[in-house]
Amino acid sequence: MKQEGDMLLVADTAPRDGLGRYVREGRLIRIGDPYEALMEMGRRRWEGVLVTAPRADFSGLCRASRRLQPDSSLYAICPAPLEPEVRPLVGQVLSDYFVHPITRDDLEKIFAAVREGAPSLAEGAKVAHPAPEVLAQLLDATRNVPELESTVTHLISRRIGADVTWADADKISPGSRVLLLIPGENPRALLGNESRGELTDDEREFLAGLQKVLPSLISITERTETLHRLAITDSLTGAYNRRYFYHLTDQVLRRADRKNFRVTLLLYDIDNFKHYNDTYGYSAGDDILRDTAKLMKRATRKHDIVARIGGDEFAVLFWDKQQPRHPDSNPPESPVILADRFRQAVNKLNFHSLGSEATGVLTISGGLASFPVDGRTCRELLRSAGEALRQAKGSGKNAIRLVGSD
Repeated sequence: MKQEGDMLLVADTAPRDGLGRYVREGRLIRIGDPYEALMEMGRRRWEGVLVTAPRADFSGLCRASRRLQPDSSLYAICPAPLEPEVRPLVGQVLSDYFVHPITRDDLEKIFAAVREGAPSLAEGAKVAHPAPEVLAQLLDATRNVPELESTVTHLISRRIGADVTWADADKISPGSRVLLLIPGENPRALLGNESRGELTDDEREFLAGLQKVLPSLISITERTETLHRLAITDSLTGAYNRRYFYHLTDQVLRRADRKNFRVTLLLYDIDNFKHYNDTYGYSAGDDILRDTAKLMKRATRKHDIVARIGGDEFAVLFWDKQQPRHPDSNPPESPVILADRFRQAVNKLNFHSLGSEATGVLTISGGLASFPVDGRTCRELLRSAGEALRQAKGSGKNAIRLVGSD
């Protein structure tokens, strides 16, 4: 990859955007995902950056790019509807912008401008920024907000030689020493040790650089958390979805195989669920699914895994975080006890959407399968638990059956 004259392209990788030729010629480096592109910007300086993405947060992407590349030529290709939003950024954030679709002549103008060097921006646009190695650590920590905050805490504590702590900005006491103030929906402040003496000029510059990049990094992190949550959970009930349940379960089973702890899978569904949908409507059926999922989460332990497999069918993975102290000892609460406690709780739950039949009419049936006797993978355990569930249904419903029990 060239170190001079390259353009970093932040784009949806549409083959008809007129830029493919320049990619093939090696004059453009295309990175399709905006967040991967921001990470690349954090690793080193680029002579020129070209931002093009038909996204609702286009201006935010431009601002984040400028914070990470304060001395580079920064150009944008924006959809026509976003022009009023992008135009004010010229001089403060952008070197210039073009409306999509960009012409070949426009691109040649950009290349010529990059060769001549980044144009001077308006007063105050150039900012102090963290060193590349610091940015790399921050970008690596954007998986979730606690990890990012922990990384910032570590970096600053090491730099100024004093303990620092995060606090809600609206709860800091008068006289507290605020090192960083991060705006947003829930503003946060980083407080320094009051016994620490005055900061040096280098330390203040270091903090100023972090102050400039952190709002964008936190925004990226929150978006990443949201996307991750949407990818792994069932949108109706908030339980894990089927795909992620398979992934987590197989992880736990591999660990159980190494460390020899017990794992039990419960597969259950709601008895006569079609009756409730047909009688009270699908909205009431959705309420029932949400209520039972919440109840199961309350009935299980924090580390157990609750998922909606599909329709009115749910699965729960019970596993022991620690081995029993003695081979013949039992944990305080076995999966059988937990599963039956949940079954009884469903019988007593007040389902408001069922009107006069709100309490005591809804039941569940389930099947329990144990690792490794009844299966060594998630699919095998689900198959075994499914057979036990069918036996519970056949014996009159409102029951939890163990694999192999009469």
